[in-house]
Amino acid sequence: MAEGVRPHLLKGLVDESPHPEAVHDLLHSMPVIASTTATWSSDKYMPAHMLTSEDIARKQSGLDFDVAIIDEAGQLTVPAILGALRFARRFILVGDEKQLPPLVLNPEAATQGLSDSLFSHLKRFDDDYMQNQAVAISACVPLRTQYRMNKWISNFSSTVFYERLLLAHPSIAERKLDFTSFSPARQETTAIAEVLKPGRPLAFLDSSPLQTEANTYEARLSASESKTSNAEARVVRDIVAELLKRGITPKDIGIIAPFRAQVATIRRHLFSSDPTSGWEALSTSSLLSVDTVDRFQGGERMVIIMSFATSQEPPAGSQRRDFLTNPHRLNVALTRAQRKLILIGCVPALEPLPLFSRLITYCRSMKAIFPAATPTLTPTP
Repeated sequence: MAEGVRPHLLKGLVDESPHPEAVHDLLHSMPVIASTTATWSSDKYMPAHMLTSEDIARKQSGLDFDVAIIDEAGQLTVPAILGALRFARRFILVGDEKQLPPLVLNPEAATQGLSDSLFSHLKRFDDDYMQNQAVAISACVPLRTQYRMNKWISNFSSTVFYERLLLAHPSIAERKLDFTSFSPARQETTAIAEVLKPGRPLAFLDSSPLQTEANTYEARLSASESKTSNAEARVVRDIVAELLKRGITPKDIGIIAPFRAQVATIRRHLFSSDPTSGWEALSTSSLLSVDTVDRFQGGERMVIIMSFATSQEPPAGSQRRDFLTNPHRLNVALTRAQRKLILIGCVPALEPLPLFSRLITYCRSMKAIFPAATPTLTPTP
């Protein structure tokens, strides 16, 4: 949490032993209150219009707001958001139906509609209404300008998911990494050195040269079902080492993997020393972030490294294939980076998959695919 926010926290604005009246008086006097939606779903607070005669007799006071603004509304289930909306006369939902919907672990509940957010419901209703009312004014306001990504990072998602309408603001469109503190003793010729060049905001390291050929059916089956890749984890570690050498701080580096097993594998490589390679373990207090796509939604880093951990094409209809090719999840993963996005994966295994074929074609068009194991400056064809 930013230090500038701490003095404005509720617990910092009331006495050390606050009584309910003091808290309610403070909440009534504040023009703007920021909190989680879960706060307003609890029984600690009640809307003024829902107070009973017994509540009034006990001198309980309710709360009402003119407007509720809900951020990341596309990730909230309907029950979760109604707790906050009951306090407001009007509401504004901010979200993106092209990113991940609410996380619902129960398959039956998800199929029965709990995984559909109020945001997505209202967006569909508005789309249907606008199709039938030629002169109507839409209740949805599309946000066409993004302030996070270099334009070559956002261009793929803009093309595939947003009908080419998502544009980078001029203030960040050409933003690149700054390696001014780095002066190599000699001209580096590794693939990693090439993908780290500030002028290359997007790069794909093809891990297929690192994969050991599977000569038996059992080995191929194991590879197709595996959710981890030590080879890719080592590449991630090598990239992190070079970024740190170039002056990029750990808090500016984010690492994403589609599976929790690969997150754990990458963490093991980063937070354990390896005398053979000369790698010294990161401190457990390091601000470098390693997590799944789902946990990264809403987050961003100056540099994002994405490991797909897929050495064999997942079988059609498999859970792993559906997970990898989920357009919402892929869109989230590709839109977390500000200045540098580095993708690591086995091109032959990923290229047959929906969306990945377009992603790899896009990277090829930018001459941005490099063999992870080959010390060369020449992009793969």
